[in-house]
Amino acid sequence: MKAQFVQAWRARAPRERLVLAGGTALLALALVYAYARLPMQRELAQLRGALPQLRVQAEQLQRDAEEVARLRARPAVSPASGSITALVEQRAAASGLREHIETITPQDAGRVRVVLPSVGFDAWLAWIGELRAAHGVRVESARIESSGEAGMVRVDAVLAGGA
Repeated sequence: MKAQFVQAWRARAPRERLVLAGGTALLALALVYAYARLPMQRELAQLRGALPQLRVQAEQLQRDAEEVARLRARPAVSPASGSITALVEQRAAASGLREHIETITPQDAGRVRVVLPSVGFDAWLAWIGELRAAHGVRVESARIESSGEAGMVRVDAVLAGGA
């Protein structure tokens, strides 16, 4: 095969060889452009389009990191009564959720399990947010399921003291 190619090449006139070599070089350049340069240009345009969104996400991550650092630097707030069970009962009564609580079971010195068979999701979130902000109580684990009514959920959660 190679010998036939060499023989065919030598059989051509010098001017014909020059035209064939130039055409082959142009074809090679066109292929490189089509298969390398064009895809890179498309990718570059796509990345330039995504850059503003990525910058916004990076700024949000930076703000989140600052918030985490700020929260970690805050001293832990311990319940005034010394018992997380008493604190949870007291705050539930103050929030109007005490009648929705089925059981409040102490797990150990710093944790309590709370079961609410049917409570408004917004009311639950507000109560947990108030416990976290004012008393340092956090949700250690929670299972939240729809209770069948619109906006109502069944909650089984373990709350931990602010230590």
